[in-house]
This record gives sequence, structure tokens and C-alpha cells, in this order.
Amino acid sequence: MCFARFAAGPGRALCPVLAALALAAAVTGAQAQPAPDPIAISQAARLALGIETVAAERVSRHDGVALTGHMTVPPEQRHAVVAPAGMIVADTLVLPGQRVAAGDPVQRLYSPALASLHAELDVLRLEAEHTAELAERAEALLDAGLTTGEDVHERRLAAIAARLELGAMQSRFGDFSGEADPARFLARAPADGVVAEIATEAGTRLAEGDVIVSVTSGETMWARVHVPARLSQELAEGSPVRVPGTPGSGQVVAIDSMIDPARRAVAVHVALPDGVSGRPGSLVDVLFPAAADAAGLSLPARAVVRLGGEDHVFVDRDAAFEALPVSVLTRTRDMVTIAATPLAEGDRVAVSGLAALKNMAEGG
Repeated sequence: MCFARFAAGPGRALCPVLAALALAAAVTGAQAQPAPDPIAISQAARLALGIETVAAERVSRHDGVALTGHMTVPPEQRHAVVAPAGMIVADTLVLPGQRVAAGDPVQRLYSPALASLHAELDVLRLEAEHTAELAERAEALLDAGLTTGEDVHERRLAAIAARLELGAMQSRFGDFSGEADPARFLARAPADGVVAEIATEAGTRLAEGDVIVSVTSGETMWARVHVPARLSQELAEGSPVRVPGTPGSGQVVAIDSMIDPARRAVAVHVALPDGVSGRPGSLVDVLFPAAADAAGLSLPARAVVRLGGEDHVFVDRDAAFEALPVSVLTRTRDMVTIAATPLAEGDRVAVSGLAALKNMAEGG
């Protein structure tokens, strides 16, 4: 109800104005959440909470953008033995990290199902030998004029089919050899290298298709890095990359075609420069080329906290700390680069005591 209607003259014009203002206020309140109020912190409280600050520094990307990734093994250096049937680990002869040569026994397994396949392999071997003999005999008879070319052709096809079937079965036993017990087998290393994966516990059940043992060979390392979608548009296969503190350069070898919706980033695989050492899964910083005119502010990674599902930093306002939302452009293990607004170069940001500040900002 608009009380201005009881007023005479120009007062009646207040009704639509008041209604419009009320509606605008309601819409604004529904669309925007108020920023957390500044948190008053005395000097004594700073000391008690262990709050320390650092200044935001402007950083240019003329040297590139450093991002942290995980070391991986190139596909051509991974060699695995896969279970051709259901199996049970009886005894493990090597351990992860141990160096082996191709053909070395690495594990003893028990598998009645594989024993049946082994018997079938013997049958296929006999059939292949028999069909090959029949094909040779048919060719001799053809030379003597005692059979037809059609019969020889059929014999040849039968011999080829038997040989192919035998080869397919033999490939399933390429890394296995039988023992005295027909249901026990030795798995052998598929290549020279280091054992990367093996089930070491006796009694472990392996299904058909499970990896029994994997071996990595060679010294070249790759890295898998999540690159912000904006930066990934500047990359292509063959783009040079560097590792800070390491001479030489590597290159981008593959760029995922999909953007990770949670990270808003693209997985990029890079071949690291020679001389970079580490175990698969180790963290490594990779320097990507980037546009020279892009810039941001650099802060320690620990300065960024999550509030309301967004990244924030606590800015020192002398007698208080203000929680400001920020846009993280790049992130490594130690540092982040954020957009230059709303933070300004030289602003001091909290890097310790953050748990207490976050609790107070959330009303705790």
C-alpha cells in the first residue's frame, strides 16, 4: 500500500518512484552477495595469531609462465605383461624399483585357466604342423600331376589359417613359461629396465587383462601439466618449453582437446629437457612461452584461500584485513600469479595466520 496516495498534489508521484526503488533494491540484493566486512585486528592480536604479510609484486610474462606438473614416462618406454587369464600370485621374484633384463623371471603364478589354454596351444601347434605337411604333400602331388591346383590352394589356405591361429595363441604366452606343475607359470620381464609396478603380495588375484608387471626403460622423462585454457590457446605441438635451472629445452608433444571443467585448464604433455631427473609422479616446474604484454601480480601460493567457493586473499588495511576475491592466472608449488585487480602492486597480503582470518571472515 502506498501511503503517498493520501497526500495531496505532487505527493501522488512518489508511489511509482518508491515502488521502482524498492524493486531495484530487491533485485540488487538477490544478484550480489555483500563482501565480507573488514576484520579488525590489533597489533597484539596479529602477534598472537602469527599473522605475517608480504607485498604483491608486479610480474611480466616476457620469460614465460611457470606451471607445476607431474613427471610421467613416455609411452614408448612403458612395457607391461598382461594376464591372459585369471591368475593368482604365488611368489614375487623382484620388487618395484629393481632393475631387470628382458626375459628375467619376475613372478610365479598359479592359473588352471592358463593351463587349459596351454593345452590348447599344444593342439594348435600339432594342427599347424599337420596342415603344413598336407600343403607340402599337395604341392608334390601337383608336380606329379596327381592332384589339382584347386586342392593345393585349399591346403595352402588351411595351413595359413592354422599358422595364424597358433601365432595368436602363442602371443598370449610370449612372456610366460610353464613349470613342472602344469598350472604354474613364470612371468618374465618384457624389456630391459626398472620394475615400475608389480603385485608383491602372494595370493593376489589377477583377472584377465590385469597388468602383472610393468617395466620402464630409457632415461627420457615427460611431464603432464594442467595449463589454463587461455594460455593453452598460445601453445601448439612442438612449442618449446624450459625447466627453470636446467639448460636446454623440451617441447610440447600433445595437447588435450578437452578442457577440464573443474580446473578450467587443459592437460598438456611435454618432453622435458635432457638432464631432468626424477621419479614418475614427482613435481616439476615447466616454463611455457607466453605473450609478452600479459602481466599480473605475484604472491606466495599459500596467500590464496577459498571463501564461498572462490579464491580470496586477505589484504592488510592497517587496523583491519579485507578479504578480496582474486582471479588466479597461474599456479606453481610456491607461487601464484593473479590478475592485477582488485589488488594493487605493493598491497600487503597475509601469508600466515590464514586459518584464523578465514574463520573470522566466515563468521566463526
